[in-house]
Amino acid sequence: MIFQSLISLYDRLAETSDVPSYGFSVEDIGFCITVDEEGNLIGDPEDLRIPINSNLFEYFLSEVPYTNEVNVRSSGAAQTPNFMVDKANYIFGMSGNAEKNEHHESFIKLISKVCENSNDDGVVAVKAFLSKWNPSDSPSLKGWKDMSGEKGKWIAFKLRDDSCFVHERREVKKLWSKYLSTIQFPIGISFVDGQVHDLQTQYAQFKFGSGASLVSFNEAAYESYRKQKGENAPISVEAEFKSSTALKFLLRSKTQRLKIGDAITVFWAQKKSPIETFMGHVLDPFVEDAEAIVSIQKFLEAIREGKMPSEMEKDKDIHFYILGFSLNKARLALRYWYVSRVGDLIARIGDHFACLKMEQKRSNDLLYPGVWHLLKETARDTKDISPVLGGALMRSILTGANYPQNLFQGVLGRICADQAKKDQRTGKPVENINFLRASILKAFLQRNHKMEIPMSLNIERKDIPYLLGRLFAVLEKAQLDALGGVNATIKDRFYSAASATPASVFPRLLRLSQHHIAKADYGYVSDERIRDILEHIDSFPNHMNLKEQGLFAIAYYHQKNSFFKK
Repeated sequence: MIFQSLISLYDRLAETSDVPSYGFSVEDIGFCITVDEEGNLIGDPEDLRIPINSNLFEYFLSEVPYTNEVNVRSSGAAQTPNFMVDKANYIFGMSGNAEKNEHHESFIKLISKVCENSNDDGVVAVKAFLSKWNPSDSPSLKGWKDMSGEKGKWIAFKLRDDSCFVHERREVKKLWSKYLSTIQFPIGISFVDGQVHDLQTQYAQFKFGSGASLVSFNEAAYESYRKQKGENAPISVEAEFKSSTALKFLLRSKTQRLKIGDAITVFWAQKKSPIETFMGHVLDPFVEDAEAIVSIQKFLEAIREGKMPSEMEKDKDIHFYILGFSLNKARLALRYWYVSRVGDLIARIGDHFACLKMEQKRSNDLLYPGVWHLLKETARDTKDISPVLGGALMRSILTGANYPQNLFQGVLGRICADQAKKDQRTGKPVENINFLRASILKAFLQRNHKMEIPMSLNIERKDIPYLLGRLFAVLEKAQLDALGGVNATIKDRFYSAASATPASVFPRLLRLSQHHIAKADYGYVSDERIRDILEHIDSFPNHMNLKEQGLFAIAYYHQKNSFFKK
């Protein structure tokens, strides 16, 4: 199903020329060398990279001649050159200060084989350059260290006064396509459609570290019936090219790809639809364009209220695909694969945001947090986030299933761990129950335990955990009214115990509060609040479970928030 969906996506994109045709691929070009008609190097190599930071670049994208063998080359790389555009060791015969004669000679041999006696000016110039270039001169080239390094990527040729690369010239493309038509493949039944086709021996690799494939048999233990590598899952040349090219397109996209933890998520619709653009902002809302922000905000407001946005109405019955995977040795580990109608998907996302709906404390609180925002509230550092939690949370959002227990427990753990945490810059206490954490707890209790959780303070609610959370906030307020802006409050010392074992803490806190009430100018206000809450508490429980601790935290947030209302 995954392959068929990716092939359908390729066919759709090919109609608008958004993906290359067979034998070509969109790849990163790092440098360009310009030559004249006699093959002489003109000027210094041109660095086409745009630095993003000290170790990250944005590369120039070009549609280059490409084969599956080049894509997966490893041990036999020296004898597997690319045509007309490749890395420094193939073009110059050097890598750093090490000679790579075998790479260089195989590159020259392939060009001669493909181009034969072509009189194209670009082909003639490249051949002339390769015939006279001395590999030992390579280290003296400007930028050689970068050009031959890991971040150099591929190097392209350009003919002087030409507006395109040599490999982009029409005649060069024709020569390459003609050569491809002469390549022979084994014949067999493809597992994609069950029909007899030319078979590809190995599925494409994608750029995750050293490269990883969606289909891989890299150990003998995974092989059966004496079949080797790709023979265990035969796929036609056409199906392999279309599915891998479509996936490469998604991985390069800025709107249809996002990273959540260690998982990469890509998504697309059965046909072109606004949902393809909106989905990325729904799952990871990071937009700089002011006009786009307004549009997305309206979209999210509508789906949270259970309404179908007008721009999606005509697409509500088409299918939407979401694919999530992460790197696992030599293959991509499938984290989740979800197919749904657009209308059903929007309804489930709307329900997710409705579950999270909570009264804001500050104007900059995220009303529509992305998956990554929620995950970050479960760990002290992003590297400590559970690698499986992102996938589990995505499944909950997309299918309407219960939220993962680890999400709830992780947030409660962070609340307790941060009860006495200080801001390193100001030295003031850090808010351990913020808007997002309270929202997550509310969503979990509402969906998983079918509890009715209010958005804001509900003084009519009589659940003991809710009353105790309110009481703890009122006692803290009484302390602050009496002592002013202290560096530590009862929250810093007693929050964990108050939420887990109330009977061991609250009697002591109530006795302490009497001193605070007597000292404060408006102590009688706190006294009345305490009395109103205690009226409904017969005794303090010895222990509260996790569900009750979550309700305690929400009540604490609600009560504290109410103090700042006009």
